[in-house]
Amino acid sequence: MKTLQFGKLKIGGNNPTVIIAEIADSHNGSIETAKKMVDEIKKAGADVAKFQLHLPDIEMVPGKIIMWDGDLYEILKRNLFTPEMHKEMMDYCESIGIEYLCTPFCPTAVDILNDLGVKAFKTGAGEIKNLPQHRKLAKISAQTGKLVIVSTGMSTWDEIQDTVKVYEGEGVKDNLVLMNCTSEYPPTDYSHANLGLIKKMQNEFGVWAGQSDHTIDNYTAYAAVALGAKLVEKHFTLSRNQKGPDHAISLEPHMLKDLVDGIRKIEVGLGSERKVSKEEQVVRDWAFHSVVASQDIKSGEELTLENLIPKRPGSGIEAKYLDKMYSKKLIGKKAKKDLPRDTILQWEDVI
Repeated sequence: MKTLQFGKLKIGGNNPTVIIAEIADSHNGSIETAKKMVDEIKKAGADVAKFQLHLPDIEMVPGKIIMWDGDLYEILKRNLFTPEMHKEMMDYCESIGIEYLCTPFCPTAVDILNDLGVKAFKTGAGEIKNLPQHRKLAKISAQTGKLVIVSTGMSTWDEIQDTVKVYEGEGVKDNLVLMNCTSEYPPTDYSHANLGLIKKMQNEFGVWAGQSDHTIDNYTAYAAVALGAKLVEKHFTLSRNQKGPDHAISLEPHMLKDLVDGIRKIEVGLGSERKVSKEEQVVRDWAFHSVVASQDIKSGEELTLENLIPKRPGSGIEAKYLDKMYSKKLIGKKAKKDLPRDTILQWEDVI
């Protein structure tokens, strides 16, 4: 799979995990709050600040979705960011060196974001079956090369396959990234995380995959990186004590910093080559065993398994030469000089 470009970020291969902080509507409709959140996201070391573009009158029927603290239509209207506000936030993110990302919830929102010049799109889990909208995004991707990052929460495998086929049919499957996700707020049963789907989606669809995570801690996000996730997305808030749909499941600034620090440490620990580090060599020198005289050995005396023993430290002939795999190179040789008991043998002591 090819490495993908999202602004200044590279996705896939051995590139660092892209860490997305999902602001959603937790700015509570305030530009100043949103800017403070972006500042904290940047300070924590995350790569992307993500927003949501809602057009409630177009995307839903009023009064039909009751959740969290009321009518979702009214909640979204109350916290609404206009396209002009999104443009201001896009420019602000650019000015402080962090990528802006946004989720559209209807075709009109897709057009608005495209006209604003977004570098990529991110779809919510609720859009997975909205194939006409995915078709629209795929066509835009074909024209512009923009990435489309697709959440797969609350979907079946067949539904994910259908969505992938849309992008494949438009010739832009290579511009698609799938996000494993559990659309529970928050998930309390960790068996619902299904982190094995990250590798499965990458292998079966031939696209990069990540983890969009709604747990209240960072454990599954860390595990996702170890399992090959190329992106990690977590909701973000300035305080979990605020009222609103997502605050309670969002990471506060210190938690986001912990996430970033943990992921970066995990990344450097994912090597698969077994080699001895300089730091390990210090331990190796005392923890490994050497060939040691188990009794006084006279000069010219034959070396045998009876007068030699493995003992620490590991500063002499390696203890492996007392095993039949290597013993022909040592056993039967003679001592070049007197070797008192507990002498750590060196090769220059042997003839």
